[in-house]
Amino acid sequence: MSQEFVSPPPMQSAASQPWNEVWISAITRPSVETFEDFIRYPDATANRGYKWIFIAGLVASILGFFISLVITSLFGGGSSDAYSLTSLFGGSIFLIVCMAPLTAILGVVGLMISAGITQFFAGALGGTGTYSKLAYAFAAYYAPLSIVTSLLSAVPYLNLLALPLGVYSIVLNVIANKAVNQFSWGKAIASSVVIIGLILALVGVCMIVVLALLGPAIGNVFSNIIMDI
Repeated sequence: MSQEFVSPPPMQSAASQPWNEVWISAITRPSVETFEDFIRYPDATANRGYKWIFIAGLVASILGFFISLVITSLFGGGSSDAYSLTSLFGGSIFLIVCMAPLTAILGVVGLMISAGITQFFAGALGGTGTYSKLAYAFAAYYAPLSIVTSLLSAVPYLNLLALPLGVYSIVLNVIANKAVNQFSWGKAIASSVVIIGLILALVGVCMIVVLALLGPAIGNVFSNIIMDI
């Protein structure tokens, strides 16, 4: 009598990875393998990355506001400043309600531009990834770092850590790029540095324009100061 062996059903991989696991792993276990594990999930898409960046932008703005308010209340003066503090609180609430969504939207736009330009040059260098996967990989580290940076920036002295965090963000950018596009470190650095260079150039141009517009006003201020002396 023959026996029939029924093979077990194939293992189904999880359709989604919890956001907190992705964020924590991205900033605490930075490696190509870590990011390769992220992007293999079906929901590793640009749309999910957009949601992360938008929510992180809202959280960072609101938490940064409240921390700044607490520091102001603790070190801003005595009871005589109560009225000004209340006025500051009321005005800041209005400002944060208006600015937090705008900041979040600008964060999403920044992710689109960064991932789009990087993937364009990565594809030209032989990268095999896609824009959607790269945007997701970028969001995996940028969302938590934006919250941490906002919190640190609101605290005196701790805001000095924003610079090393910025450098660390660039390192994660290169790692994520290499994991998505599956090419050499040299090509990953080259395609990632392009967007960084464009951002620095844009900042430089904006500074030049601002200085050119404010130059006469600044000159008048210094002239008045010298005349007063």
